[in-house]
This record gives sequence, structure tokens and C-alpha cells, in this order.
Amino acid sequence: MSTGVLVARKIAQISDDNREFVLAAVIIAKSDPRFFSGTARSSSSEATDRKSLVARGVLTLTLRDSDRDTINCTIWGKADSIAHYDNSFEVGDVVDVHKPQVSSTMYCRSEQYSPTVTSLYGLTINEQSPSSQIIHHEGTHLQTLKSLLKVPPVRAEETIPLADIVASGAGCKGETFNVLVVVRAVRPRKEIRINRTNQLKSFREVVLMDQSHAGVLIKFWSESYCKRADAWVPLSTVLLIVDVRIEFSEYYKTTGLAVDRKTIITQDPNLPQVDSLLRHAKNIPMQDVDIVCSLSSGTVDPATINTIMTVQQILDRTDGDLVTEDDQFTALCYAVITRLDLDGPSRTASQRCVHCRTLLRGQEQCCPKLDCLGHTIPALETFFDLAVDLTDHTGTLHGCRMVGGAAETVLRCDVKTFLSKTDSQKAELKWMYLLD
Repeated sequence: MSTGVLVARKIAQISDDNREFVLAAVIIAKSDPRFFSGTARSSSSEATDRKSLVARGVLTLTLRDSDRDTINCTIWGKADSIAHYDNSFEVGDVVDVHKPQVSSTMYCRSEQYSPTVTSLYGLTINEQSPSSQIIHHEGTHLQTLKSLLKVPPVRAEETIPLADIVASGAGCKGETFNVLVVVRAVRPRKEIRINRTNQLKSFREVVLMDQSHAGVLIKFWSESYCKRADAWVPLSTVLLIVDVRIEFSEYYKTTGLAVDRKTIITQDPNLPQVDSLLRHAKNIPMQDVDIVCSLSSGTVDPATINTIMTVQQILDRTDGDLVTEDDQFTALCYAVITRLDLDGPSRTASQRCVHCRTLLRGQEQCCPKLDCLGHTIPALETFFDLAVDLTDHTGTLHGCRMVGGAAETVLRCDVKTFLSKTDSQKAELKWMYLLD
């Protein structure tokens, strides 16, 4: 029997015999709402058995009220009610949950599709109990509860390096792991049309990195996560992602990550490993075509490359990435050369150390590496270093580098012979390919 008095309870105090209570907590995860057709009895007294279809929905919020305690709260109701909850609450909001139903999760199958929590119970809000509701918290504990957003759901030792995920390839597709990563790049929203519903669906891609790997892509289809990504600062925001799902992208031809209903993302978690991760991110080399040139030393046999990609696929995969050795991937791209500046002001040749193959910059006359023999006894080689644009039916790759032996094969001359040519001879050679 209801007493009409609401008792404030903590998650740790909840049991299945609780009824009249209110819980104050911060939202640490929110699922996308799911909508479906339900049935409801007609209100007509003349047709009490007649049923009509009613759009209904469900939404799950994961709540925390202490460093240790978390619980899931599932909201059931008509579609407009669920849409209202979805639009009203986001991760980071502090809420009061009034008079929820409490049930044990021990044998509840729905918990398999919700974030992992510490509580043995789950909360339910539905329209069958009009007094049950969730509202924004306005009490004195607002800031204390907000600070719990940075509490990590798992220990750092329970995460795995990105390099291990990438090395698994398609073998771990569908499995979930925990990762501690830095946001490397946030790509703009994109939209695609869903064939089944003919509706436009927006998604967002974010490039993640850690100390083991320079860049792995995660895709967000959730509107909530798409909004949260607006606040993520490349090379400054750290994410602890719990139960992230591994995917193999046929479009990008590489291993990537995705979120599902069990995923929890904690931004800038309170972990000692965060500082070293940020130091690593700040010290990585920025994008530089000279680095690409230095790395492209002909170590990959083109005959071993089987992946075919269009220009657009290459652009999508590399957009926002920084260039390091770990970022390299190989692909066949069928394209035509649309820029080849052989007779203009662009650089056509560069020099590198014979001993360590380090690229020389500017007016350097010896190897810049102090521990290399080439620093005291210069031994340099000159090689082709051409800027080209490649174009296919999907777009253009600007600022590509055609270097070394590849350029010699295309131009059918070595670099020494090319440099001895006059400007008119170089122009004639250029137009042989641009007009071919």
C-alpha cells in the first residue's frame, strides 16, 4: 500500500521489494530508441474487444550515483513519449527517477543487450504507472553527480591495444573489447539513404589512436553519439570505450570499430594512463609529404597487392589521418594522371642518405641523423620526387608523390638523364602522358 512519501535511495540500497522511492543519478550511457507496433484496446464501449495498432517504443538509460554503483533504467511507452524522453535527456544529464519498478536481472534476457552494470536489479518506467517518471535533477548534489562522468567503468588493465585488434583482421569480427584511446580526427556527418525505408540516415566517423597504433576508424550511427563527437578535440580528448564491437569494413578494406547497445563511452576518464597517452599523441609527426616520400622506398611488391580501391574510398579512409609508418596501406587504384609538373616550379628530385635513406631537407649537405655514418662522411643519392594528381570516376587524389623507381619506369628514363633535359624536352615529356 502506497504511503505517498518518497524515500531517496542509492543504487546500492535498491532491492526488489522497493516501491516508493526516488533515485538521483547521472546518465553515463543512452541507447537509441527502438520503435515497434503494439496493440491497444479500443476505448469504444461498443467494441471493447477490438484492438488497434499503436506505435510504441523503448529506451534504456544507464545511471551512476557513486564511484562503484551503476544500474540500467528501461523506459517503455508510446512512440511520442519515448521520443520525448530521447530528446530531453543526454549523457551527462543528472536525473531523478521517480517510483520506478524494480526487478531482478538475474534471469532477464534484456540485460544481454544493455550495458554491463554493477547492480543485480533493473529499473523500469512505463505508462501503466502514471506516477513513474524521470525528470532533471535540481538538488544540491548536481555537481557531485556530474563529476561521476569521469569514473572509468573498467580498469585500464582490462583494455587492449588497438594494434592487437587490427592484427586480428576479420577473425574477431563481432566480438567486443575495451579500449583506451585518443581522438585523432573527427570527420563531418555523412548521410546515406536506407534502401528498406528510403529514409536518410546520418552517421559519423572518428579516427582513434593509442600508443600501439596510429589510427583506427569507429563509426557512429547514433544521433546521440554524433552530437557528442562535436565536443571531442583531436589529439586532446581521451575516450575509454567499454564493449566496443569489432567490424571489418569492406568499403575501407580494414578493421574498424562500432558501438552497440552495450557500449559505454567515458570521456577523459580518471585514469593515470591518460597523461602518457596524451603525451604520445602530442609528439606524433604531423602530416608531411616529405615523410610519405621517405617511407615510400619501394618495399612493397605491386604484384602482391590484391585490394582494389577507388579514389573516393582512399580519400574516405585517409580523411583526418596523420601520416606515419603505421598508417600505410596498399591498394590498386585505376586512375589517370591529371597533373604532372615536370617543367614548372615544383620539385622533381630530392636527395637522401645512402646509408639510412633519410630524406634531406632544404640546403642540407649531409645526413641529419647524428648517429649515421652519412653525417660525417656524406653519401647522397638523388631520386625522382614528383608531385602528381590521380583521377578516376569518383574523384581526384591531389598531391600524390611518384618517387624513385616508379617514376623512372613511367618516364622511361633515370633521374640523371631527366635532370639533364631542357625545359622544352621536359614539357614534351609531360604532355606525352597528360594527353595520352
